[in-house]
Amino acid sequence: MSGAESLASIDKEKHPHGLTVALPSVSEEKLHETEVGYNIYKETTEQGLDWTVKEEGWILRRIDIWILPCFCLTQGLAFLDKTALNYGNLFGMKADLHVTSSQFSWFASAFYLGASRYLVAAEPSNWLLQRYPTGKVMGIMTFFWGIIVIPGLGLMTPMWWRLQEQPYCFNGVAGILGGFLSYGLGHATHASVPTWALIFLVLGAVTTLWGIYLFFMLPDSPVNARFFDERQKAIAVKRVAANRTGIKNKQFKMYQVREAFVDPKTYILFLASIAAQIPNGVVSNFSSIIIKGMGFTTFQTVLLDIPSSVLQIVSLVGSGYLAGKFKNSRAVMMFIGNSTCIIAAACLTYAPQDQKWGRLVAYWFTSFQSVGFAMSLVMVSANVGGYTKRQVVTALTFIVHVSTLHLHCSQNIAGPHVLLDSEEDIGYPTATKAMMSGYVAKTALHLALGFYMFFENRRRDLDAEQEGTKVSDGERSRLAEEAGMADITERDNKWFRYVL
Repeated sequence: MSGAESLASIDKEKHPHGLTVALPSVSEEKLHETEVGYNIYKETTEQGLDWTVKEEGWILRRIDIWILPCFCLTQGLAFLDKTALNYGNLFGMKADLHVTSSQFSWFASAFYLGASRYLVAAEPSNWLLQRYPTGKVMGIMTFFWGIIVIPGLGLMTPMWWRLQEQPYCFNGVAGILGGFLSYGLGHATHASVPTWALIFLVLGAVTTLWGIYLFFMLPDSPVNARFFDERQKAIAVKRVAANRTGIKNKQFKMYQVREAFVDPKTYILFLASIAAQIPNGVVSNFSSIIIKGMGFTTFQTVLLDIPSSVLQIVSLVGSGYLAGKFKNSRAVMMFIGNSTCIIAAACLTYAPQDQKWGRLVAYWFTSFQSVGFAMSLVMVSANVGGYTKRQVVTALTFIVHVSTLHLHCSQNIAGPHVLLDSEEDIGYPTATKAMMSGYVAKTALHLALGFYMFFENRRRDLDAEQEGTKVSDGERSRLAEEAGMADITERDNKWFRYVL
């Protein structure tokens, strides 16, 4: 079956769930115009492009050298930007501003209330990412620190790395650096501004400068990476084409938007994101209060918050390594990470108050919550085809900040308010119980996601047998890859199988 024939057959297919779909005609000329890297993919497929493991390893190292720092530092600065309030609180911000504990809790909530602009800005921002050079858009938005940063990273990651290579672990590193930075700035006794304000000034200045660097140095895709020659660009494109979800398509497709809103995966990921936000709101903004409440001094608290970031790195690197080594194990890694958090939150809630070191270690292990979050991002990039659909699902995963329209916001606003001053002497049980509840809900939803995709794969295999279209795994992967490069969604791509 030729490429043109296989793509044409996709146009005539019924939806995998039995619905007749009116897909727009797949035109080779249109694909050359709208699908980033399609011309390279098509030419090299027809000509036959072979490369050695050593050559691919060299290309991957170049990507890691040039692109990975851009992603990691951007993600890390976004994390520090959100958690700076946590450090500021430890160094007297509440007292200097003469606010009550309830008012200070609203400072934490204001980050998410202010983020109601997500609802308005997310889709236009994603449209800019889709239509214009991604590196330039990311640079400008990072300079103004818009909300596009994290969704942008989620959309750009599949452009550069295979599924088993995709990195998500820099928040832990940022947490370590933030801890040491706060510890150092806390000793700057002769500064003309309070310590808490100095923390905000330093982080803001670094973020602004980093946005300028991104604008000039972050390539838009492998196609225009200056550190690759033409052959290397072709290999880089062919590598990620194996993800079966395409690279980037410049055309906004309404049918993919509609499909995103009828896909059960969208709602499972959305609800799991909601469930994660109360524990995330507590840990991100009030870890210093929780640790200090165990009986530690201010500077001890800063340093004792660092091991949680170390465990976060270990859990992410370890789960990522195992997920890459063992096929279809990402859902299992999500379950292990979430279960660890449930046990840790239970220990925080019910362990004797005089066992402060035991309770501290339990708190450290709540950092395993990042495993579920990181793997859910990989689930989007690995299991959502069609660039417009993927950007909608990604946006919905992050647009969780408006209380009436997006429940995620109400949870992240509520998160800081479950930590009650009256419970300081007894370990904030309301907060820890709320954390445990969130972890349990997230675990159930991630299990539902895994089971849904598992049974959907089985259904597709059975349909292929009944229709007489079953092919070898290698041929099916080739056809799925080809359809993905034509910007076909995973639900309309009958050759696609979900990665668990």
